[in-house]
Amino acid sequence: MIKKSLFAIAIATVIVVAQSFISNFQAPADELKGPVKWYTFSEAVALQKKNPKPIMVDVYTSWCGPCKMMSANTFGNEIIAKYLNEKFYPVKFNAETRDTVRFNGITFANKNPEGTPRPVHDFAISILNGKLMYPSIVFLNEDIKIIQTITGYHAADQFEPFIKFFGSGKYKDTKWEDFQKTFVAEVKTPEAAPAFPGH
Repeated sequence: MIKKSLFAIAIATVIVVAQSFISNFQAPADELKGPVKWYTFSEAVALQKKNPKPIMVDVYTSWCGPCKMMSANTFGNEIIAKYLNEKFYPVKFNAETRDTVRFNGITFANKNPEGTPRPVHDFAISILNGKLMYPSIVFLNEDIKIIQTITGYHAADQFEPFIKFFGSGKYKDTKWEDFQKTFVAEVKTPEAAPAFPGH
């Protein structure tokens, strides 16, 4: 009886330690380099309750080339990073992580067996509404409801209007088309490459 009790306590301790680790999960350090201050989803939700701001979730995978390009080129842009840090709680979420996410009383996990090629996490399926494209950028409002999901690679100059539309709150009372007409860019558009001689 005592042995069973001690075994149960040991298991409970392991579970508590594991849950503590999981709730504080961060993407690997090399994926968090750059000027953007990235949070875990649980950190963003907790901060948002104290100081409401939209949450932006970058859903990516380790094998996704456009995801890496966006991390380096778009999120590495100082103007984009500054705006994200001021107006959002930016979150990086690996769609194939083995870590657990808890939100609104629901536990999301990666239920795929070890060795499954490209094993998708339940949280990625849920937040992307089953439309698995990488990268996918999900904008959530102050009530942690999805405003919009933007898929694919976007260079810094292409991404700037999106973050300012959602970060400024303009999306609440302005049509996207009208916002675009008055939008003033800070990020400079890259110059077009010179034409190849003879073409």
